[in-house]
Amino acid sequence: MKKIVFAVALLLAGCQSDFLEKQPLNAVTADNYYKTSDDAIRAVNAAYKPLMYNGIGQFGIAYYGNNQAGDSNTYGDDANWVAVDNFTVTADNPAIRASWTSFYQVIFRANLVLDRVPGITMDATLKARILAEASFLRAISYHYLVLLFGDVPLITKPQFNASEFLVARTPVEQVYTQIIADLQSAEKSLPLTYPASDLGRATQGAAKSFLAKVYLYRKQWPEAAAKAKEVVDSKVYSLFDRYYDNFELATENGKESIFEIQYASFLGGLGNQTNNYDAPRGSGFTLDGGYGWAQPTQNFVNSFAASDPRKGYTIFQAGDVFQGITFNPATSSTGYGSRKYVVGKGANIGKSDDPKNFILMRYADLLLMYAEALNESGKTAEALAPINQVRGRQDVNMPPLAATLSQTQLRQAIKDERRVELGMEGHRWFDLVRWGDAATFAKSIGKTTFREGISEHFPIPQAERDINPNLTQNQGY
Repeated sequence: MKKIVFAVALLLAGCQSDFLEKQPLNAVTADNYYKTSDDAIRAVNAAYKPLMYNGIGQFGIAYYGNNQAGDSNTYGDDANWVAVDNFTVTADNPAIRASWTSFYQVIFRANLVLDRVPGITMDATLKARILAEASFLRAISYHYLVLLFGDVPLITKPQFNASEFLVARTPVEQVYTQIIADLQSAEKSLPLTYPASDLGRATQGAAKSFLAKVYLYRKQWPEAAAKAKEVVDSKVYSLFDRYYDNFELATENGKESIFEIQYASFLGGLGNQTNNYDAPRGSGFTLDGGYGWAQPTQNFVNSFAASDPRKGYTIFQAGDVFQGITFNPATSSTGYGSRKYVVGKGANIGKSDDPKNFILMRYADLLLMYAEALNESGKTAEALAPINQVRGRQDVNMPPLAATLSQTQLRQAIKDERRVELGMEGHRWFDLVRWGDAATFAKSIGKTTFREGISEHFPIPQAERDINPNLTQNQGY
């Protein structure tokens, strides 16, 4: 299965000094680059690339979502990530600045596409698709920035002059207005599917699914349910019969995939480090041995029913054998290892460099969002079908939920189902915050440093505030 090869386009305009009267004839700038359809394709490819960077696809969304929620722990020898886990982050923490920087790189490159590609003479359908891809990428970047930092600068045009860089923070509601507008625009021109050579690009289903998620976060239940239903009714996606096919290299970008961050270790520098960092420390599961930065906790292990096979697909336990090596609980401070993003040793896998994609959205997530939106809309009976579909996956085969459940009971069942179905995939913390459960849950698992009304967001990185004095700081930092 082919992947997109993300070309590094030389699109950034250089600062011109007074003594430079003109660019060299062979220089590539934002002014002379956007001429052909190939230029447009390379430009939007470049907008995808920062999703791979530290702070998003690796050392980012998954660790925030899992570790802050207490589903896993960092090994303990990196003070920056221990601070993230324990809600003791300060504004000079490089982990959170990596997320800020990477997302704004996506936004800058998407803004360039949206600003310059309209002027290119090219096939109208392809142009519309490329602009829709850029709108999608900008929207999901702002979605995660809001989850991480709250109010953030809303930038919708390329910035080249120093005076344009000093942008103040924009209230969350205004940012969400732009996110929704971008996703609504994107869904109109994105295709349902792509040929093999373009797998991994944003699709219409991805735009609709993220729009459903945004509505869910805003508690716009009918809108979330309606948008999720559009994805279901498209018949493009379905659940794998085998749960672990979501995490095998051979079945990436498969029928359950809605949007994945693409990696390719054989291209050099485009691989994912999660394989080695998630693998239990010293386990020998990877060429570097494993670093153990995602150690499942007992609390998370206990969230699975004894008969739920998803536990074995998500967590390494005593006696498990992986690629001929028996897991030793002593390699983890919790006695458990993270399994989903550990692909071991094999072809095209190097030290801290593997081709495993990171999944931002899959169909099971969409079905559970659909169930939640229906239940919160007062349609509890209708909400049973999508959640029972997830539970009834062929090799999971958990019993269906009873039709007698009340809205309150089903609300809790959906929360529990999201935790085990999407475990270690980076969703849990953000779910707890949007449900209003973060403070109670954090304290229940001993995270006494959590400060309600403060710890739900990270501080604005101090390095960014040093550059831009118009950036205010979040409360409590």
